[in-house]
Amino acid sequence: MQKEVTITLPVKTCVKAILLTSLVWSGCFAQPLTNSCQSAEELPFDRKFTREELLLLNLGHGQGSAGFFLLEALKQSKETTHNLQRAMSQMRQVESTYAKSKGKPDDKYLQTAELKLTQARQRSEDLSENISEGFRDMKRSVKETLLRNP
Repeated sequence: MQKEVTITLPVKTCVKAILLTSLVWSGCFAQPLTNSCQSAEELPFDRKFTREELLLLNLGHGQGSAGFFLLEALKQSKETTHNLQRAMSQMRQVESTYAKSKGKPDDKYLQTAELKLTQARQRSEDLSENISEGFRDMKRSVKETLLRNP
């Protein structure tokens, strides 16, 4: 019987490994196929990062970073969308039951409220998409900036 082993790494180590991998890939594969891969001494990742570069690198990672707050906002936006959908469903069921009890099953008593909730749900979905795109753009821009300015 084998024991399950869990290895935990600090976020900073994972970030460095990802950056190192992307730099090696870009150094080896972004060049024409006739050129060989540069040696480790020639690649830009063996230098020390400046304080400003580290700030840029950590922008998307860790508690209290911009990336953290964007992911929290995305989570809350998705939860809001879900809650609006649940409220609309409940409202439709109650409206249907009420209309049947009055002998007018086709009447829509809450139509304007339902329209407003539909619009709110659509805006919440749009907000989720914008936050997600903003987070991806920020991470891509940070990576491109660090790779472009060695």
